Amino acid sequence: MQGVNVFENGIGYLTKCLGLYNSGTGYFVMYLFAVLFILIKGERREREIFLPGAAVLLLTVFNPVVPVILDRIFDVSSEYYRLFWIAPVVILVPYTATIIIYDRPKGSGRYVAGVLTVALLILGGNYVYAKGFDIAENIYKIPDELIAVSEMIHEDSQEEYSKAFFEYEYNMEIRQYDPKMLLTVDREDYLYAMNYSYTDEMLANEDRPVDRILALLVRNQNISEEDFTLALEKTDTEYVVLTAGHPQIPFIKRAGLYEIGRVGTHIVFKYDLDDPAVFELVDYSDVQHRFSYRRLK
Repeated sequence: MQGVNVFENGIGYLTKCLGLYNSGTGYFVMYLFAVLFILIKGERREREIFLPGAAVLLLTVFNPVVPVILDRIFDVSSEYYRLFWIAPVVILVPYTATIIIYDRPKGSGRYVAGVLTVALLILGGNYVYAKGFDIAENIYKIPDELIAVSEMIHEDSQEEYSKAFFEYEYNMEIRQYDPKMLLTVDREDYLYAMNYSYTDEMLANEDRPVDRILALLVRNQNISEEDFTLALEKTDTEYVVLTAGHPQIPFIKRAGLYEIGRVGTHIVFKYDLDDPAVFELVDYSDVQHRFSYRRLK
């Protein structure tokens, strides 16, 4: 999860994830109550369905020690919270709430139980419109500014495929919008940079020039101008898109990048590569056509 990692939070990582992803531990507490309710008052079939899964979840996904152990084997910081998606919390909590409501006799008792239950569900989660209702700027549901940046780069490049560095949010969005915009940094490398600094040994690794770019533009670590421009050359990065207030703008200008345009709060910089790469992607259309033709014959 962006900004949260097991190394820094330890056994508190789980609570931190619940706070960011579920807006606190409200639903988790309700889930524990629902499990206890089924254990005490549930029918045999209900216990058979819900309790084994609950036991597994409490011993694994919701065990604060588990992510710490797993992190010693492989990095789980950017993926662990996805386990919440498969957890049956969203099934058992409303199921138990429905039983509690309809166990009340018809009349005011049932209405009161219903109102209290709905109130708990609302207060225990994250209000969808807590930050207001944002209407999408376009059918692609990304900022118009990003579309304009993409068009500016392609117009300047004159090549079908362009390669660029974007800051995190734009990097995640542009890959879903523009298949002809090749990215310097992939998702996993970016998630690492959002959570960890780079050691001198990592920055000296000639096989990982992208680490030097991320160290400077994400972690604000000290990188020489020569090392930075060499990393741009090795990754064939011709464009760098930064917010207007980025602290490394003076540095990249000294390193030889120059501004080709501004769109809203973002500036598009260009670096003249010594040997610009011409990217070509494999065209599988002919292969697919011949395969389909053989199938038809």
